Amino acid sequence: MKRYSFFQKCIALIFVVCCLLLAVRCHSEVNLTRKAQIDSYQKQLAADATRTDIRLKLAKVYLQIEAYTQAVAEYREVISFREAMPNRNSALPEGYYGLGLAYAGLEKFDEAIEAYKQAIQYAPEWAHIHAALGAGYASLHRYDAALNAYKTAHDLKPDDAMIHHQLGNIYSKRGKRTEAIAHQQRAITIDPTLASAHYQLGLLYTQENRLAKAISAYETAYAADPELIETLYNLAQVHRRNGNKQAAREKMQLFEKQKENVQPIQELRGALQRTRETTQRAKILANIGRLYLKNKQYKKAVEEYEKAIALNPKGTEAYNGVGIAYTMLKRYSEAIAAQQEALTLQPDFAEAHAGLGLAYLMQNGVDHLALKHYRQAVTLNPQFLEAHLKIGIILLNQKRYVAAASAYQKAIALNPDNAEAYHNLGVCYAHQDKTKDALSALEKVVDIVRSSQVSNTTQGIKTSFLPETYYMIGELRAQQKNFDAAESAYLSSGLPKAYNALAQLTAKIAGTYEKQSKRSEKLKKAASYAQTAIRLNPNIASYHNTLALIAYRNGDYQTAETSIRKAIELDPKNRNYQEGLKQILKR
Repeated sequence: MKRYSFFQKCIALIFVVCCLLLAVRCHSEVNLTRKAQIDSYQKQLAADATRTDIRLKLAKVYLQIEAYTQAVAEYREVISFREAMPNRNSALPEGYYGLGLAYAGLEKFDEAIEAYKQAIQYAPEWAHIHAALGAGYASLHRYDAALNAYKTAHDLKPDDAMIHHQLGNIYSKRGKRTEAIAHQQRAITIDPTLASAHYQLGLLYTQENRLAKAISAYETAYAADPELIETLYNLAQVHRRNGNKQAAREKMQLFEKQKENVQPIQELRGALQRTRETTQRAKILANIGRLYLKNKQYKKAVEEYEKAIALNPKGTEAYNGVGIAYTMLKRYSEAIAAQQEALTLQPDFAEAHAGLGLAYLMQNGVDHLALKHYRQAVTLNPQFLEAHLKIGIILLNQKRYVAAASAYQKAIALNPDNAEAYHNLGVCYAHQDKTKDALSALEKVVDIVRSSQVSNTTQGIKTSFLPETYYMIGELRAQQKNFDAAESAYLSSGLPKAYNALAQLTAKIAGTYEKQSKRSEKLKKAASYAQTAIRLNPNIASYHNTLALIAYRNGDYQTAETSIRKAIELDPKNRNYQEGLKQILKR
């Protein structure tokens, strides 16, 4: 099967990095950020440089943040100090093992292999050192040596999913598919979430023309790790071979869509692997965090931003980014601390004030602080569109309609095609009884959306508020007694409350007809609208009441009674409904 080589290379890189991080999880001080851990360890070492236990912890954190050069230096210090000691063995296996991982991160695989061999001399029973040695050999395409190392690791720890997975990879490289499949299957039996093992099974099954199994394996791999977009490409190829052209097209379309999100991250990871300078690596990690933030993958964003901050504690953008990610995860105290740190480094940083505004806005009862910081953001940067919009939202929620309208006008001046700003401006005008201005703003929303649909640019325009826009237009047109325009707007809205309002409006119009036949026909139409509102949301008492009133006026007392009883069931304390039932029963 033809493979999409660029993505395969990036996926392999990500997988190697993940293996390194999993191997060196630091279990102490888990509540501290990595920067805080580094600061703490460095202070302790400044007080006592002989603390190899602290130096090992510091080196592990450096591995976690992919600061491989610094990790090498710390592990060398541990090894140098311990080898000079009479009772020296306790820290040496961990020191050499960590040194090997750090060299692997720097793609110095020969040095990594030598370090692993030294570690094995001191701890031959550690399965993961043998597995790491196997990974080093595999990186140099020395598959026989890699296989021997992984076999030793397997003998020492036969129930380790990653060891089975890597053994399967080596067997696959040597063309032994039966053994490869067996080990990948064993890996996912131990750890069903191991996406890379499912992916490798997909490749192996495809090679054996077991296409149904290949499809299942690829689907499972993608479900476990949506960044493994190579699965989508391969799924398209397998479906095509299997004669399912529609499925092949769908998977390829999804691949192209997901590639837009994943490819930039993969490219940045490639750049990170090629970069050695610490500040530049921190910038790359912060950019990876920014992309995760954009994709709403907030936990991953925090992970990358924290690495960036640990590498470069003066990176204001990283503090701002991690603060936003913390906010979206509802970790508000951490979010506020991060934004305040950004402002300590750069007091005129408008984005940090906006970040504080967001952290306060998402909490109850602190809108005044949110407003304060958003206003500070626009003072520092008058072109800050998002801050103007958030100011508008806060003021609108506070029913300060004049001030909110001013904020939305400023936002529109910055972006004349912002449909949501026009929608909220229309709301502000409606609450001020400025019907003409409200309609002008709301109808501008419709124009913007229609224009974007014609030019096929709707992807970037949020339109979830559009049904509410049409509903408000319907309400305002009804106030103007422009019933045809009101009916059109209500129907365009499609909201249950729009159909209920339309039912009431139509019943009101029916009362203007002198002929009973026309009045009855109009009331039937009104009843139909009320029934649609109930079908869309059957748990609103007022909708059933509307239908009861219309049915009563049209002489359909059975429907009227059934509907009013349902209204009473939903709202038993409503005296109007009780009185309505009495009137219906009299007839």
